[in-house]
Amino acid sequence: MNLEFLPSFVSRLEGFIEIIAEDKPSAARRFHKEIIKACTEIQNFPYKHRKSIYFKDENIRDLVFKGFVIIYKIDAETIRVFAFINRNDSLE
Repeated sequence: MNLEFLPSFVSRLEGFIEIIAEDKPSAARRFHKEIIKACTEIQNFPYKHRKSIYFKDENIRDLVFKGFVIIYKIDAETIRVFAFINRNDSLE
């Protein structure tokens, strides 16, 4: 199964990484590496994570990671990672 990071996910993640990097560049690099690894592991078991609480679609899933939610959609041959939000925020 292919994995695709949509621009909406990439821009939110990069913005958060930049904020971390202002104080701790090494922590920012480590967080980025860990989150990308968690996303690539979705390919092995795409339905492992909970059904999204933000969408009413069985194929949209929430990966909870260190207080954040990574939202992805499972299509026939591709997993599209499209949102990165703080677990306490709403999806906007």
